[in-house]
Amino acid sequence: MNSTHGTSSSRRGWRGVAVAALALAAAGCDLDLVNPNGPLEEEVLSDAELLLTTVAGLQSQFADNFLVFVRAPQLVTDQWSTRPAALAADVSLVRGTPDPTFGVVADPFAATFRISRSAQLVRQSSAQIAGISRAQRTGISALSQLLEAMALGYLTQQYERMPVRFDSAGARPVSREDARDTVIALLERARADVGTLTAAELGAFRARVLDTSAGANSGLNLPNTINAMLARYYLFDGRYSQALEAAGRVPLTAPLSLFQFPATQINPLFQYMSLGQLRYVGARKEFFTDAQAGDARPTFWADRAPSAANSTAGTPDSAFSFRAYGGSRNDPIPVYLPDEMRLIQAEAHARLGNLPAAATLINQVRSQGRSTSGECTTSATEPVGCLAPLAAQELDTPAEVFAQILYERRYELFNLGLRWDDLRRLRAFTSERPSTEFLPFPQSECDRNPNAGC
Repeated sequence: MNSTHGTSSSRRGWRGVAVAALALAAAGCDLDLVNPNGPLEEEVLSDAELLLTTVAGLQSQFADNFLVFVRAPQLVTDQWSTRPAALAADVSLVRGTPDPTFGVVADPFAATFRISRSAQLVRQSSAQIAGISRAQRTGISALSQLLEAMALGYLTQQYERMPVRFDSAGARPVSREDARDTVIALLERARADVGTLTAAELGAFRARVLDTSAGANSGLNLPNTINAMLARYYLFDGRYSQALEAAGRVPLTAPLSLFQFPATQINPLFQYMSLGQLRYVGARKEFFTDAQAGDARPTFWADRAPSAANSTAGTPDSAFSFRAYGGSRNDPIPVYLPDEMRLIQAEAHARLGNLPAAATLINQVRSQGRSTSGECTTSATEPVGCLAPLAAQELDTPAEVFAQILYERRYELFNLGLRWDDLRRLRAFTSERPSTEFLPFPQSECDRNPNAGC
């Protein structure tokens, strides 16, 4: 898990080979062995059909790296903990002593470089290849910018500074605030691209590149996902009116945008905590004991029943098995969840002084699934609280509202790697602290980049 080069061995077929060719080129790896059956980089970037196949595979590339992006944010907060067989790198995250030489520190940098460089290469190539329609070219631009923004966005949650240019070695790092500006700019350009497509053109692009029934490795809804990411990063950037507007553009009843893992792939969360001997991490015991009585969300996400195989029961950091979106080898992973949009709106309203609107949204989230008689109807696709709404006097001060938003986000967004930023952003309203504020700047980047400023 500490490798910073190469691509997942779980990819199969032309899509995987094509993406691997780009990823290796982007990473600058020099391999002695060449696959005689695989296309060369120049073939991928000059053939319309191969390029479209590669674009579909970019989503697989991001999905394969999902653990890389959420591993540290989950382990330095009150979401995951380690099991007895855990790697030293994971233990260092729980203890707040990450070493800049560890792969867990370097991997998000390397994954972001590979994903971003691959996205840029297909974007540049699509503008030059004959045989790609205007609508396909526009869809490629939007999707590649979305995935690049998502990778860089996860980076901004983990480091104080990072590069935002991936077209050459030696890019100077910028502050996380400046990097977030780049994330938002990429997303706004992607949104503008999608806005030029008709419904028919977008549907054809989805069928060719995004639709799982057509064999593409994703269930992404492109417009909804772009707007959801805009809402997320506008909120993190303190642009609350824009966050409200972006979240409001995401239909809450639309099918979830999912990273899919067909038979030839394995959900990386499942692989890391369940497969074979890789029982390294699990949900913290406190994720259950801190929950309000009757909250149905903890058991949606994880299996509380401890056993000798999956828990060190009785210790402060005992860990429990994942269930949803990581409990089985081919579980999908949601890119965002609908109630993230409600909670973004709630926080934005509260920041802008509209506490009643924030309270209404908070109660919509926590009471979801609860009938008028108090019975709970659970969901197989998203967590539902099934809790009684809070009374008006319980949400009539900023401190009460923000503390409740923190609680709801903890239980709604458990496996999405967002808790670290939440605890920093809302630290005035909780005594909970991450084990470390940020990951150290990777030593590997210091060694390779003369402009890293180490």
